[in-house]
Amino acid sequence: MSIYRKISRNRSGRDFVVGDVHGHLQQLQNQLAALAFDATIDRLFCLGDVVDRGPDSVAMLDFIDQKAVFSILGNHEAMMIAGFESNADVPLHFSNGGEWFYDLNRSEQSRLVDKVRQWPWAMEVDTGHGTAGLIHADVPESNWEMVQKLTKLASQSWGEGAPMSEPYIATAAQPLLWNRRLIRHLYREIIGLEDGKTTKAECAHEFQQWESKVAGTSAQQRRPFHVTGVGSVYLGHSYVPVATHIGNCHFLDSFRGETGEELGLTCISGA
Repeated sequence: MSIYRKISRNRSGRDFVVGDVHGHLQQLQNQLAALAFDATIDRLFCLGDVVDRGPDSVAMLDFIDQKAVFSILGNHEAMMIAGFESNADVPLHFSNGGEWFYDLNRSEQSRLVDKVRQWPWAMEVDTGHGTAGLIHADVPESNWEMVQKLTKLASQSWGEGAPMSEPYIATAAQPLLWNRRLIRHLYREIIGLEDGKTTKAECAHEFQQWESKVAGTSAQQRRPFHVTGVGSVYLGHSYVPVATHIGNCHFLDSFRGETGEELGLTCISGA
């Protein structure tokens, strides 16, 4: 089973990509309704981390049908799988918003894990005006071919049902599902902040100037964000106060459930 999936062009409707939903299904549905999303012709692609923290993790997982609503794997789904596989991995998931999962009976846990293990780790979508690469966390060496190589490395073991701890799977998971190289460069070199794990209140001034700082970057500063081997890249995993486009990278993890926030949701193609 390949964990790298190619998606053909949507010739009937629109394609949207959304950042980390984290169980906030109602927020997602509200924003889709505002866009007149039509599941008979439109498609939605989630960048992983559809579970944990919000109120509707189970419903969000059931919302993904990989027909009109797609998702790739995020590190929170990986933590869920690992917690199901090994008691030693439960505390990490539990402490990161996964307590809901351990309130379920074993049969329901198994159903959800079996479903999520069918999800790809990366996608390539034909937008009609280029190829969009979807990945949860990072693109090693700013080269999309590295995403393809790492997913190929893990595919056989993953398809055979090996655990998250299996060496090939763990090797691929670290950069693709967990790393923050690009977002750290954005925070440190562009915005002038040390860590993206902060609040708007703590960094109100920098966040207010976020868009102007991104717009004012030099070609040299943008270089890491020009990912080769793909037309554009859409990433979640790491918080940005607004959906952010720099180089050919789009960072869409812009929702923490605070008043006034919206999910990073963008159209990548149209009929």
